[in-house]
Amino acid sequence: MVTVYTMEFERAHGKKPRGKGHWAFWMGRDTSDINAAHWFTGLYSEAAKQAKAKARELGHTVVTVGS
Repeated sequence: MVTVYTMEFERAHGKKPRGKGHWAFWMGRDTSDINAAHWFTGLYSEAAKQAKAKARELGHTVVTVGS
């Protein structure tokens, strides 16, 4: 199971992530290195699914949405 953390996004934008866009996800909780982000385009719900699949592939149990 992979958990998606949205706290940083919510703190920065005042709402939960949703809609269409370019979404950055970090494998784990450390979002300090932009070059370590994995980018997905489209609806947030689909991007989150893709990020979770990538996390499983890489052996992670947590992903964090970028703000």
